[in-house]
Amino acid sequence: MGLFDVFKNKAKRSQNSSGLSYSITDNVLSIDDFTGEYHQSPKGKFILAWKDQNENGKYILLERGKIKLQAKMRHPGSGMVSNSGVFILSDLTSKGMYGIFHIINADGETLIKQRCKANLGPTGISDDGRFAVCQALESTSKSDSCKLFFFDIKNRKLLWKKLPETVGTELNWAKSYRFDTKRKVLYLIHDKNRAYRYTFEGTFIDSKQYRHDCINAGSDIEFLEAVKELKVELSENTDLKEYDALITPLEKGLKRFSDKDTRSKIHRVLGEILHLQGNDAEAIKHFENALKLNPKVGVKRTLEKLKKSQH
Repeated sequence: MGLFDVFKNKAKRSQNSSGLSYSITDNVLSIDDFTGEYHQSPKGKFILAWKDQNENGKYILLERGKIKLQAKMRHPGSGMVSNSGVFILSDLTSKGMYGIFHIINADGETLIKQRCKANLGPTGISDDGRFAVCQALESTSKSDSCKLFFFDIKNRKLLWKKLPETVGTELNWAKSYRFDTKRKVLYLIHDKNRAYRYTFEGTFIDSKQYRHDCINAGSDIEFLEAVKELKVELSENTDLKEYDALITPLEKGLKRFSDKDTRSKIHRVLGEILHLQGNDAEAIKHFENALKLNPKVGVKRTLEKLKKSQH
C-alpha cells in the first residue's frame, strides 16, 4: 500500500507511521515520492503538506513527525494548520471559476465545507483553530465575487461575508491575516505591512487610517476615491478650515501623478474646496487647469459663473 490510498471524500488516519523520514528544503516538504508545499503550526506540533497534480492532488497532516492524515483533493492550495491541528485548504474544482474552502480537524472530520462561485485567493486561520477567513476573487457571481468570508469554526458556521472596504477599485487583496481572539479583532495585512482591523462581527475599524494611507501612498484610483470620501465627510462640517487637511495631500498628488485625467480631477477638487472657503481667485486657476487637462472634467459652468462674479 502506497503513501496515499484512494478513498471517498474522507481523510484516512494513518497507522504504523513511526520512523517516518521527510525533509524540508526551499519551502518544500518531501516524503518518499511526495513533494509539495507545506505549512507548520505556530508551535510546531503539526505540519500540513499538499500537492496539486492534474486534478489528482494530495495532502497529508503530520503530528510530531508522524503521518496523522492523508487524503486526495483535486486542487489543494493555500493550506494552513493551527496549533489544535485544525487546518484549512482551498480546492479549485474542474468546473472553472468555482472554489471550495475546506476546514478539517486533526481526526479528518470536515467541520466546514464552503462552496464559492469564484476562485479563492488568500486565506487564514487563527492560531487556536477557532476562526478562519478566505477571500473570493473577482467572478461573475454577484453573491460571492470579491467577498471576504469569515468563519466561526468552533460553532461550524459562516459568520459573515462582505466586500472588504480595503479592496477598493484596484482589487487590492490582503496578503495575509492575523487574529486577535481575545479582543475579537481580525487584521487584514496588505503590502508594506499596512494592517487594517475588522471586528469579528465584520465592522471595519480603521476606515480613517485606510483613507489616510490611500491619499498619501495609494494608486491614483485609491487616491481619488479616498479624497472623494473625505470631501463628503468634511462637507458635513460647518468649519470650512477643516478643508485645509485636504489641500496639502492634493497638492502632493499633483506632483505624484502624471496621468492627465487624474491631475484634472485633483485640480477640480482643489478648486471646489477653495471656492467653498471663499478663495474664488485661486479656485478659478484650478478650474482652468482642470479644463486644460480634460475639457470634460465637469467644471465649465462653475468656472463661467465664478469669472462673471469676479467682474
